[in-house]
Amino acid sequence: MTRPNLSGLAVAASALLVISVCPAIAQCPDGTPPPCAAQRPAPAPNSVAVLYFDNLSRDTADVFLADGLTDELIARLGQVRRLEVKSRFASQRARDQRTRDPRALGGTLGAAYLVTGSLRHVGPRVRVIVSLVRAQTGAQAWGEVYERAGDLLAIQGEIAQAVAAAIAGRLLPQERTSLTRLPTRDPVAYDLYLRGVGAANTLSEAGIRAGLDYLDRAIARDSGFVDAYLQKALAWTMLADGYEEGRVALARVREAAERALRLDSSRAVAYSLLAAAAMQIDGDSSLALRLAIRGVELDPRSWFAHVALTWALLFFGGMDDSAAAEARRGWEADTLSTEAAVNNLWTLTLLGRFDAFAAVLPRVENVFGPEDMREFDGVVRLAHGDPAAAAERLSWSYYGGWVAAEYVRAQLALGRREVAQAAVDSMVEASRHGFYNAFGIARAYAALGDPDEAFAWLDRSWAQRSGWLMGLRHYPDFTPLHADPRWAALLRRMGLQP
Repeated sequence: MTRPNLSGLAVAASALLVISVCPAIAQCPDGTPPPCAAQRPAPAPNSVAVLYFDNLSRDTADVFLADGLTDELIARLGQVRRLEVKSRFASQRARDQRTRDPRALGGTLGAAYLVTGSLRHVGPRVRVIVSLVRAQTGAQAWGEVYERAGDLLAIQGEIAQAVAAAIAGRLLPQERTSLTRLPTRDPVAYDLYLRGVGAANTLSEAGIRAGLDYLDRAIARDSGFVDAYLQKALAWTMLADGYEEGRVALARVREAAERALRLDSSRAVAYSLLAAAAMQIDGDSSLALRLAIRGVELDPRSWFAHVALTWALLFFGGMDDSAAAEARRGWEADTLSTEAAVNNLWTLTLLGRFDAFAAVLPRVENVFGPEDMREFDGVVRLAHGDPAAAAERLSWSYYGGWVAAEYVRAQLALGRREVAQAAVDSMVEASRHGFYNAFGIARAYAALGDPDEAFAWLDRSWAQRSGWLMGLRHYPDFTPLHADPRWAALLRRMGLQP
């Protein structure tokens, strides 16, 4: 799937529960992250990575358009099962690399072919230059220049069809149909849609909200634009639990996903999104499980569908083996997806399967950013009995308190109760001046040994419909609270059996 941000699901747990050794990110001699060239298997001959198109327009807002065009081209090529298309996450990482050498990039991404391109607006016309390059040699396998009056709809279909044919050979009729399918017949709506996708995928609050505005404008022009509704739902998941309460964001997710399904009942992502809404809004574990299973049935190659099913299984309870298997399948579907990697690690950790966690960890170290690695390293050092080093690396404010409990425990271990209490007080103060996820504060109070405040903030977290609560019964942080009658009462309010 496009980059669905699971802040209410897997991503929110990433910094909470990584408790094994996270090696520091090293660089290979060619400047790329590990594994290095000598350790990499040869790319499959049908593998291709689409690098982000350069925006050559004077209008900086066209960056969103170029990014959206890239994201949609990746998604469209991914529908051809004879191709091994690298994910948007892989393309994002390539964008961050200093090298532009095709051989180095192909090795890093595990791709035999690279698609490169640029976009420029000149008055009412748009010019797209695109090339398909053999990564091993840098030789161009195909290239074309498209210059038309803003008709990106047709241009994208033609690019996808030409790239697929150059790699896979003669296309089957169903493949040509899939590659040239028009999601809308309104070119202006499609332009707005591409800008919306590109803006939302910046993952900044301003970018996501700008993306939602573009998508709403696209829908206003074409009320039957299924992809726009789905992207709108996904954008709202990016706001959930980080910038908006889950109850607000997931209501918008449900509204958009239901509208998409009324127009096209075959969209797997819509079922996965509705599964999240069933859990967070309704506390309906049975419905969530049915919806999540349907999503996987419709698109078994989707990492997002497997992640949604992982969470539905954890929320339903009693299906730990199945949840671990789904988390692994989601990660295997896209090993460069941060969310899929996080979900797999988090699920293994939550279920106490540390041997499996340790085996997977070296294979995912290159998907985390430096700040994340610093916080994870702090969690690791605390778990290994080094609170002083942990305290230097952890920050209670990291992503709304995701590691606040670890920060508090590190300070307490150093005899700094006043520092720990001050951090929790700062979190509470922050919650008075805008949205702040109550779950992080609940964990921090549990670490302080204050059950009354922990329960009060857990109640607020459920009122917010925080996605962090979906694995509540598995969190070790709250084990001391299980004997309290308030614990069973909370589970019942969430629709769960005590």
